[in-house]
Amino acid sequence: MESISNSSLMHPINPKSPVTIPLTNRLSVRLYEDSRPHCLETAALQKGLVLMIDNKELIEEGLGFGIPVVKYQDKTYFSGSSSLSIQKTPCSYRLTKAYVFDLISKKLWKDHPIDDRLYSKWRKKFARLYLGHKELLPLFNRLMELRDTAKIRTEFMRVNPRGIVKVNYEIKPREVEISVDFSELTINGCEELLVLNEQGSSFFETYSDSSGLKLEGGRIGGWAPVNAKRASLLWRDQRVDFTIQKISGATLFRGWERTKNRFSWAGLSYSMSSDHKSFDYTIDLDLKPIKN
Repeated sequence: MESISNSSLMHPINPKSPVTIPLTNRLSVRLYEDSRPHCLETAALQKGLVLMIDNKELIEEGLGFGIPVVKYQDKTYFSGSSSLSIQKTPCSYRLTKAYVFDLISKKLWKDHPIDDRLYSKWRKKFARLYLGHKELLPLFNRLMELRDTAKIRTEFMRVNPRGIVKVNYEIKPREVEISVDFSELTINGCEELLVLNEQGSSFFETYSDSSGLKLEGGRIGGWAPVNAKRASLLWRDQRVDFTIQKISGATLFRGWERTKNRFSWAGLSYSMSSDHKSFDYTIDLDLKPIKN
């Protein structure tokens, strides 16, 4: 773990050395200043908190806990660069990561750009079919895998930044309190603010919520609203889960996707209007003893 003193002052981070903070004897979280870990489609993007068990990262192609994404009228913006600092208090660690929104995605065919309007129409039709016919999930996954054969790929391109979003991660033994500050973001043309909480779908294959609903794997859905007050994703083999609450003024979504060589994420994420200047929530973490 990055070494810090017990001082309450903020400390800059060595970008070559991630910050790893233990929560229990088996569970910990990690935060990078750069875009690691580099996995599949999200390799170029900044990541939020990475969940770890027995020193193994569980994020796969997910974007981590507490990662903002901003949708504008013209494009969806992601963060490709950041700065990171850490503060030690008597009861917790506070990590602050400032995300610069300077990346957009572009679809390429044989290294030639694909018309955004044409691809967007195709993608929206595909998404409606995907969400409306879960029984066809294996077929849809196969179609997505064939993108490689057709030499279609996603590339993230650096553009003029649309601002900065600062995220504070207050890390305690059984929870992470997350505070997102949107006040330094360009709001002109902004349509939607997202805060994602994603880890790897190879691990977190079970969804449950306070209404009693339980779903496995692809039946969780690619992007489905949560109506319950509380929702969880569970890795049954290791009996570890993360849980978040529904927050007034934001829509809570669940999602799960696994496509060979492309996607591997499971998440519980918030969507809200662009008039939010800040957003606070808590992720509860639970690791139960494994039964012999």
